[in-house]
Amino acid sequence: MFKFSLLTIKSLLKDRIFIIILSLCFLFFSVPVFSSFSMRQVQEVGITMSLTLNSFILLLLSIFGGMATVWRDIEKKSIYSLLSYPINRSQYLLGRFMGCVILLLMISVINFFLSAIVIKICASMYKSRLPILWESISFAFLFTFFKYILLLAIGFLCISFSTSFFTPFFLTIAIYIAGNASQGIYEYVLNEAAKKYPFWFKNIIKTIYYFLPNFSAFDFTAHASYALKISYKSLLFTSFYFLSYFLIIISLACIIFSRRDML
Repeated sequence: MFKFSLLTIKSLLKDRIFIIILSLCFLFFSVPVFSSFSMRQVQEVGITMSLTLNSFILLLLSIFGGMATVWRDIEKKSIYSLLSYPINRSQYLLGRFMGCVILLLMISVINFFLSAIVIKICASMYKSRLPILWESISFAFLFTFFKYILLLAIGFLCISFSTSFFTPFFLTIAIYIAGNASQGIYEYVLNEAAKKYPFWFKNIIKTIYYFLPNFSAFDFTAHASYALKISYKSLLFTSFYFLSYFLIIISLACIIFSRRDML
């Protein structure tokens, strides 16, 4: 499994898509320019833009970089030679997955240090009344990393039963969009303004809400931007949610991929 992780890292580092995604890291140095337009909230906007750019880069890497590795093996029939090694399909899939996770971690660390530089620059451009709370910023980056590990696992689950690249690609994007919007829709359904909706409709919305991953739970951008301390209760709850959902998804991916007909 470890060999497949190294193989995944080497192949992605040579991939043109990864090079393009990596080059997006240089956009961090444009953050002070755009945040200067905000006049009196240069620091706050700089932190928000840094976290948003980091999220966008990890999104591209998890979808285009991660999912493409398994699909490319299947498409080029190289998976047959790879599976001839004394390993099972689950070990192959986990090896590919861990290689992608390591690259996500590398990019996250690079983005964090680049963000630290540009946030300092933004803070020096206009003195904010709010301090820079590095603890909240660090947690915001960490849970963004967890968020895209979960999205990557969902992508691997979709690719485990699909015969084409486009089906899991669009399905993963659809789950990502729905997972980010589910919290707002769920809260609206519980609101007094939604009393006119029938009971069965509300139950369907609640079922979908509990079924889909709640990606908005991993978003601590507001806490990082406005120097708000994140409660440890929220951190523990979100960590437990991530671990539970991740283990279910990756287990299903391994089970389905192990029983898949490769012919």
